[in-house]
Amino acid sequence: MKEKTNLPQTLLEHTPWKEDVNPIWPASLFVLHRNLARFLFPPKQVQEKASQVLEQIKGALLSTSLIDQPLLLKAGDLSPVDKECLFEHYLCPESFQNTTIGQGFVIDGSFRFLALLNIEDHLQLQLLDTKGEWESAFGNLSKIETELGERLGFAYSPKFGYLTSDPNRCGTALSVFIYLHLPALVHTGELQEVLIKHQTEEVVAISMEGTLEEIVGDIVVLTNAFTVGISEENILRSLHATATKLSALEKSARVKLKGEASSHIKDEVSRAFGLLRHSYQLQTKEALNALSLLKLGIDLGWITGITDSALNDIFFKCRHGHLSHLFQEKSLDPEEIAHRRAEFLHKQLQNVELKT
Repeated sequence: MKEKTNLPQTLLEHTPWKEDVNPIWPASLFVLHRNLARFLFPPKQVQEKASQVLEQIKGALLSTSLIDQPLLLKAGDLSPVDKECLFEHYLCPESFQNTTIGQGFVIDGSFRFLALLNIEDHLQLQLLDTKGEWESAFGNLSKIETELGERLGFAYSPKFGYLTSDPNRCGTALSVFIYLHLPALVHTGELQEVLIKHQTEEVVAISMEGTLEEIVGDIVVLTNAFTVGISEENILRSLHATATKLSALEKSARVKLKGEASSHIKDEVSRAFGLLRHSYQLQTKEALNALSLLKLGIDLGWITGITDSALNDIFFKCRHGHLSHLFQEKSLDPEEIAHRRAEFLHKQLQNVELKT
């Protein structure tokens, strides 16, 4: 059955990492949690009040000149696949599948800004940076938050800072997520040692799955451990410093691998190439893990016929939400979606070659 989407087609075509300029540090996500002072927070709201909050926030977001081409998406109008696409596109920490009437999202014309309305908090502002413009990206998000705060009046305590539904997020109520692609450190077994040596108590390292027990796509996510008792400047500074160190170590590890022509790593890249080119079915995690090794292979000169940015685009589009929209299917059983993923990857990678 063909699936109708309420998402802009351009959003589905514009994957965030397609234009990134740094193969090791592809993206950063800045998140600010805010609540309106005059209303109970979402977990305690009744439907009537939730509708009032939604209308007030919607009006402020859609009328500000700081957001280019703002568009409201009501949660009740979105299909489960639409919600999954938003979750995937914006690298969101939590799923949107339980969102319903009285909740919604506002996106902008660049598809880098996302506002969550009446979900965990009254308002969650997010901005995704894929161009390495760290300072200006956070500066733009701060300007939006400042203007909205003046118009809406956010809940704030002189003692605890901005108040949120989760007490652990009070204070600055700022969460930053830095996405690092670290295949050389992961596959040489150096990652844990590096994290122990360079990770500070202010910074936590997780995977896209939430822990480091299983690192999908060799993506390590750095985030701040605290929001209370620490300034925005300190959060940004500590995360940036740690990310810079890990990026430099990953780059050094790649240079070393290229110089040594490691047979172990070359075998892993070769197996990933074969898996992606010839499998009948592919699950999401095994596809992302194999694509990660191809990205490493490009940097080491072992993979030709495709660019790193093109692989980034494929990395996004082979995930469940985007793949379902690509085939315009309302629902596919697990075996069928795994087969469709393999077919999609065969076509996308048909010109890729492995240098022996």
